[in-house]
Amino acid sequence: MSQREICAYTLLPRQTVNNVINVFASQGLLRLGGSKHDKRVKRIHLTDEGERYRHEVVTPVREAELQAMAALEPGECRAMIAYVNKFMNALERRIGGLEV
Repeated sequence: MSQREICAYTLLPRQTVNNVINVFASQGLLRLGGSKHDKRVKRIHLTDEGERYRHEVVTPVREAELQAMAALEPGECRAMIAYVNKFMNALERRIGGLEV
């Protein structure tokens, strides 16, 4: 995947995704490579260690997350999403006012 594709899939800001990619690359979990079609686009590839991490950590956590969501009633899911959206909007407004 590319960083742009990850941003679109996760709805995370580009800088957040870039920071995570840099941390994972420094830990040897992924490597960056050029795209065949556009040399400006860096493709992100898991290393063997990254594949092990995905298999041992990410996949079980994602499965637990899906099972936990499935345990909620539809109304509870909608309410949770609404409150998380409200929280994220408030957080973005507060962070937007900070000087870094």
